[in-house]
Amino acid sequence: MPLTERVEFLARLQKLNRVQIPVEVRWRYKLEAGDMLSVQVQSFGDFSVGSEKFVARLLGDGRITVPWEVMWKLGLGKGRHMLRVWLEP
Repeated sequence: MPLTERVEFLARLQKLNRVQIPVEVRWRYKLEAGDMLSVQVQSFGDFSVGSEKFVARLLGDGRITVPWEVMWKLGLGKGRHMLRVWLEP
């Protein structure tokens, strides 16, 4: 079953600007390494209302990489940040 609906979850920004896709989401929608995903991210807990969309490839370990342009636009520097993530069909 491919991704048929919008999925939302919270994730911590990890080393190398990576975000872990939850196992439940990967299993439910049978996501495989190499799948292209439409992703929208927003900084969680800040007063910013902006979010950014981009396309990402799912890596073998179940993570996606957030482009540095998106990081810059959202004002995410080095450090641990929580993100609200949406995966769209």
